[in-house]
Amino acid sequence: MKKKINTIVGSIGAFVGIFVFITYIPQIIANLNGIKGQPQQPLTAAVSCLIWVIYGWTKEPKKDYILIIPNTFGVVLGFLTFITAL
Repeated sequence: MKKKINTIVGSIGAFVGIFVFITYIPQIIANLNGIKGQPQQPLTAAVSCLIWVIYGWTKEPKKDYILIIPNTFGVVLGFLTFITAL
């Protein structure tokens, strides 16, 4: 029962995590249109997500895709937001 609850909560968390990083898209668009935002926060988020992706990828006995998938979105969109904010 605990494993089922853990899987459900983890899946919901991963789903919500993806939406957290999708919220960077309007900032990326604003950055590209010349309304620059602060680059520090998305860079920090991207580095944090990268650490979680590495952790999930190297987890034994099997990879932790509930960590890997949403944090991959964070790495890509965080770095993209950072780059466009420069």
